[in-house]
Amino acid sequence: MYRRVLLLELAKNQCTRLFPSAKMRDTLVKTTPLLPQQIATPLSKDSGRNGQSTWTHARRLVGCALVVAWMLYSLRTWNYSQSNVDSFYASITNPKNICPATAGPAISHSGHIGLRGDSEDAPKRLFFWYFEAEHDAENAPTILTVGGGPGSSGLMNPMLAQGPCLIAENGTISNPNRWTEHFNLIALDHPVGAGFSYGTLVNNSRSAAIDVYDFLQKFYRLFPHLAKNQFILSGGSYGGMYIPHIATVIHEQNTALAAGKGQTGAVHINLESMMVSNPVSDATSYYGWMLQTRCYNVPDMYNASTCAELFELLPTCLDSIRLAQQGPEWKAERHAAAHKTCLRIQDGDRHGTVIEDVRKKCYDTGPKACLPPSFGRADAFFNQATIKDALGIPERVNFAVLNEAVIDEFEKYGDKIQAAHLLYEPLLAAGIRLMHYVGAQDANCAWPGVLSFLRLIRSPFQEEFLRTADVPWPTAEDATVRVVGEGAGNMTYILVHQGGHFVAGDQPKLVKSIVDHWVQNVPFVSSSN
Repeated sequence: MYRRVLLLELAKNQCTRLFPSAKMRDTLVKTTPLLPQQIATPLSKDSGRNGQSTWTHARRLVGCALVVAWMLYSLRTWNYSQSNVDSFYASITNPKNICPATAGPAISHSGHIGLRGDSEDAPKRLFFWYFEAEHDAENAPTILTVGGGPGSSGLMNPMLAQGPCLIAENGTISNPNRWTEHFNLIALDHPVGAGFSYGTLVNNSRSAAIDVYDFLQKFYRLFPHLAKNQFILSGGSYGGMYIPHIATVIHEQNTALAAGKGQTGAVHINLESMMVSNPVSDATSYYGWMLQTRCYNVPDMYNASTCAELFELLPTCLDSIRLAQQGPEWKAERHAAAHKTCLRIQDGDRHGTVIEDVRKKCYDTGPKACLPPSFGRADAFFNQATIKDALGIPERVNFAVLNEAVIDEFEKYGDKIQAAHLLYEPLLAAGIRLMHYVGAQDANCAWPGVLSFLRLIRSPFQEEFLRTADVPWPTAEDATVRVVGEGAGNMTYILVHQGGHFVAGDQPKLVKSIVDHWVQNVPFVSSSN
């Protein structure tokens, strides 16, 4: 039904030129309302100009719908506008024969949405791929998934583990552990510059989060039926910086809306929870525990001479972080200097050990050389002319699984040298749930550093989190869970024993079960156990 809603809403915005008077255009708006249950509202007998009939208006409306249907079919671009809301760029299509749903009628939608400040001369456009849930998509919870990096494409999440298909050696294969069975999934190339997103770059997580809020408000105008649904944020790696900032901006704007001070035309976003895997969220915990992992927890990674050299550097690194974080104002030069100092700790000789999965060896060089094969295949797959055409990508726009320009901007700003985990404190206090699920075989964003900053989050759940034991789930060989709160928890930590940095790709069946439990707020461990 909501596809009809979208078509009608676009029709009344794109085809008003077919109605010669302002009065008739007002009638069109009033008689094609946005909400699904209102679609069938009949035109009043006295609507229109000079006594024109209801049938005449209906024919005009059908004509508008046909125009928009043709636009959708031909993948044309339109400027979406709504009364008292600024117009914005939107180019949306339904990809054919790429990652189709495994079961049910679900389809997907992909395209670009222009952000505040976007123009043809100076574009600023985020790309998304929205996969409908296979069951009850109109009411299903919606998960927004973003990449890491910074500058890593959010499309890698559905193509590595979450979506209806996976990138394989010769194309794609069906994913039996897809999250889209019961949940809507929006994969977002975030920030601008990642994946297919293009235009003016940002250089920090806060500005990027403001862009996401802008994107979501426009997304909900294009897919208004989803605005009522439960909303969950998902990310990992550098997403550990992104997620708390995105959640903070959403919560701030929701609070402003409730006080009558929000953005004109904005809708409340039903942010229910956050799911974060193997994150970097706090520079102090990240670097402070890195050498513990690489010198002692992982045999044959950093040798004795490397460890001695880097342990000597560690106090300087930590002091530079403290110096950068002094005072309320951000000092980009101090943050960038601290990042440069501490970078030496993570760039020691690993002797072939893959930091994303310490069980593996790889002696190749290059930023993607030792990543899962799907990363190497992604650039070639998404840059195929047929794939770009199906996704509605302009010919001039190319896909980058990891954009070095974004990395450079964030590094110059020193974005990594922050304590983003502290942003969780007011969110948890407001009842927004938080789960971290972490692969134990990761030496990039290793579990000791993650658990360290989780213990330091001052929230209503801190004391209980500190004294709660880790419980095997579903077996001692699989994972342990630490849950504080009812159901799946308000603050939950899961250590996946056989998972690495890309834990959902390493343990897809287990992670799908984790996500199902979390989103549905079902206890991981029954009270009888």
